[in-house]
Amino acid sequence: MQSVSYIRKFAKTILFLLLAITFGCVESITDTQTSTTPTISINNPITGDTVNVGKNTINYQAADGASGTGLSFYELYVNKVFVKRYNQNTDGSNPIIYLEVDSTLLHTHINYSVKVYNTTGKSKESKLQENIYVKEKIPNMPTNLLLTRLNDFTITLKWDDNSRNETGYELWRKDIGNGTVIDYRIIKSLPINTISTTDGSLSPYIDYYYKVRAINESGPSNFSNEINTSSIPGGPWNLKVEATGTSLVKLTWIDFASNEQGFQIERTDPSTNNFKVLAITGPNTTEYIDNTVAASSSYKYRVAFFTQTTLSGYSNEVSISTFYTDVAAPTNLTAVLVAGPGVKLTWNDNSKNLAKGTVIERQTGTTGQFIEIGSVAADVVEYTDRTVKNGTTYFYKIRQKLDNNVYTPYTSVLRVDIP
Repeated sequence: MQSVSYIRKFAKTILFLLLAITFGCVESITDTQTSTTPTISINNPITGDTVNVGKNTINYQAADGASGTGLSFYELYVNKVFVKRYNQNTDGSNPIIYLEVDSTLLHTHINYSVKVYNTTGKSKESKLQENIYVKEKIPNMPTNLLLTRLNDFTITLKWDDNSRNETGYELWRKDIGNGTVIDYRIIKSLPINTISTTDGSLSPYIDYYYKVRAINESGPSNFSNEINTSSIPGGPWNLKVEATGTSLVKLTWIDFASNEQGFQIERTDPSTNNFKVLAITGPNTTEYIDNTVAASSSYKYRVAFFTQTTLSGYSNEVSISTFYTDVAAPTNLTAVLVAGPGVKLTWNDNSKNLAKGTVIERQTGTTGQFIEIGSVAADVVEYTDRTVKNGTTYFYKIRQKLDNNVYTPYTSVLRVDIP
């Protein structure tokens, strides 16, 4: 009997152990299926790379295991210190993670890692990326590049310095002229905090394009806006045009050539809009009067100089439309001295309400040039000049404006002596 009892007890013990093993195995299998460990690897920046002060995008790959329920969040560690948490995107995609480096770490070496968690709390830390050198961030782009002409063969450039960490600037230029193109290249390297420079020895027959960028040890900024010499109104010629009434057009320009034999003036045919040679002049000429125009007609003009063997490139083109009727000049221009000292001018308006205003011009002394000193509305027939000086002689003339760059003839010139 004792032997049977012993056998029964032994059988129960074996059964208990088998059940325990069976249920234990089931629990182990279930745990493996629901608690898969995620994976993460970093592609860039990695050990030995360089990064800039500020934001650096971390190129990485992360995923949950095949049986997992998804990723939850990430932890970024710099120099083994937690710095920031990034949550998984709501659409299930991985977030952009930045290695944000403070300027206090400039010119030092750092290490970092990223730790990823899945929704069940399982985690995996990436390999530690070490010996990463911190450089200065790339400088900000200069903006608002402007250009003006200093003289006939030299231009001045100016821009806004938007960076505080540049080590210098690069000025780039492209040349287009005579059917050839010399592509962009560096023509000047400039020091820190530069906001302007000049470029000289230029040709009036070549169009020059410019752009500028800041640089430092981390590389160049983006380029500024591009600007070119053709954007300067008139270029070195500064050809200008104005019309008097219906039948007279006056051209003026700058004579910047030193070896010309004369100038060739060209005008478009109103019916075809094609340029034809209108006239030639002698050397050292700076104006031309065209009295072969018709009323209510539009024209374009351009000028070139010629030497014994060649014709230069053309000036800027100018456009003008003549008035539909002739309008008489103002008359009876008179002057009265007033306290100050000052000169009060009066005149008669003969425009029959066609004028849009009156322009007053003055010459100082007997050898100066007439310059515009003021203007008044169409219905005003007087003007007081309070910029005169004692002991000076002035000459005045006026005309009325009919349209854009279209005027009546001038009055006769009036002399005024200030005692």
